Amino acid sequence: MQIIQRSQKVNKIEFDKLIFIFILLTFSYSQNLDSSNNIENSFVIIDSIFIEGNDITKEYIILRELDFEVGDTLSLDQIEFNKERVYSLGIFNFVDFNLLGESQNKELQISVEESWYIFPIPFFKLRENSIDKSSYGMRLSWRNFRGRNEKIRAVVSLGYDPFYTVNYINPLLSYEQEISFQFSFNYSNIANKSIQAENLVGGDFDYDAISTSVAFGKRINNFNEFFLSFSFSEIKSPFENIQLITASGNKNESVFSTGVHYVYDSRNLKQHASDGIHSTFRLSHRGFGINSVNYNIFYMDFKEYRPIIGGLSSKWRILYRHAFGDTVPYYDYSYLGVGEFVRGHSKEDREGLKLIMTSLEFNYPLIKDFDFSFKLPLIPKKLTSARLSIYADVFGDAGITYDNSNEITYSNFSKGYGFGFTFLFLPYQAFRLAYAFNEVRKGELLIGTGFSF
Repeated sequence: MQIIQRSQKVNKIEFDKLIFIFILLTFSYSQNLDSSNNIENSFVIIDSIFIEGNDITKEYIILRELDFEVGDTLSLDQIEFNKERVYSLGIFNFVDFNLLGESQNKELQISVEESWYIFPIPFFKLRENSIDKSSYGMRLSWRNFRGRNEKIRAVVSLGYDPFYTVNYINPLLSYEQEISFQFSFNYSNIANKSIQAENLVGGDFDYDAISTSVAFGKRINNFNEFFLSFSFSEIKSPFENIQLITASGNKNESVFSTGVHYVYDSRNLKQHASDGIHSTFRLSHRGFGINSVNYNIFYMDFKEYRPIIGGLSSKWRILYRHAFGDTVPYYDYSYLGVGEFVRGHSKEDREGLKLIMTSLEFNYPLIKDFDFSFKLPLIPKKLTSARLSIYADVFGDAGITYDNSNEITYSNFSKGYGFGFTFLFLPYQAFRLAYAFNEVRKGELLIGTGFSF
C-alpha cells in the first residue's frame, strides 16, 4: 500500500513552531545534564591511571574518552560510565576498570583486549519481502587504522540500488585542537522512490549519482561536537525539463553543498545505551543558486535513554526533517519506508517535504554483558571473542510526511507497535527480530541488523 500526502482540510496545527521550541529546550536541557546521573555514596580519588592490553591502540585514544583526570574524586557510577564510554569506541572485545590500593586514593587500571580490525563482511538486504528489490554485496572494513581509531571502509552493493563507496574517518586529525576529518566518495545507481515523480513520467526510472564530500569536526568536550561539511554531487536523470525530477530541470545536475552539524552525546554505551542523550541537529544548503539550484535541508534527531527499575530501561526518539527553498527535487524529499519506517508499516511508502518520526521502546535484558571466547582452528581468538547480550523489546512508532500546504493531525500518522528481541555481539554486530502490528492489527515480521535507534 502506498500513500501520497495531498492537501487536506484538517485542523490547523502550527507544528513547525513546536519543533523549533523543542530544539531550544533540548539545547538548554542537554547543557545541564550530569554524565554520572546517579551518584553513589562511595567515592575514590584517582591518583594514577595505568593502561594495559593496547598492543596497537595509542593510549591517548583511550584517555580522551574519560571525563576525569588524575586527582579527581569519582563515584563508582562515574567509573562504570567511563568504562562503557571506552567500550563504545567499538575497537575492543573487552574493557575492564580495576581500582587498586587500600586507601581512598586509588590507581585505576584499564585493561583492554583489542578486537580484530580488518575483515570483509558479506551482506544481503531484502526490501518489502521482494527478491526484485534485494541487494547484496561486500563490506571491507579496517578499523583502528594506525592505532588511532581511524576507519577505512569500502562497500560494493549490487542488485537493487547498486552503489560503490569509500569512506575514511579520522577522529584526531589534530590531537591538540581536537579536530576530526572525514572523507567519502560514492557512486550509485538509485531507483526513484517518489510516486509523484513516477506518475509524472509514467513509470519507473533511475538516477545516476557521483558524489564526494569532506567534513571537519571540532570536539568541545566529551559530549559536544560541531562539524562543517562540503560536498559536490553530479546527478543524471533520463529526463529533461520535467518539474522536480531535478532541481534545475536539466538532465544533468551539478550541486555544491555545505552544512553545519551539531552532536550532543552523553550515552553510556553507544551501541545499546541505557542512560543518556544522543541528539543531532544539521542544516545544509544546496546549490547556491547555480543553475537555479537553491534549497536547504534541516534535520533533527533527538534520542533519550533512561533506566527505570532493575534492568528495565526505556528510550524514546523524535526525528524531524524539512526540505525547503526555491525548488526541492524529488530525490531530496523526505521519505518513510525508505531508510526510516514505522514498524508495522515497513512496506508503506510516504513522501513529502517534511517528515516526523517518533518512537518509544522498553528493553529488558534476558542475558546481559556475558563475555565469551572460544578457540577454533586457524581462526584468530580475537574473532571468536565478544560481549553477548540479549534483550526483550516492546515498542511503539508513529510517523508522517507532509508538504507545506498540508497541516497535520494525529489521525494522519502511520502507527505501529509490537515486540521483539535484540541480540548484541559487541563490538561486531547486532541482530533484531521483531513482530509489529499496524492500526488494524495486521502484523509483519521484521528481521534486521544494527539497532532500532
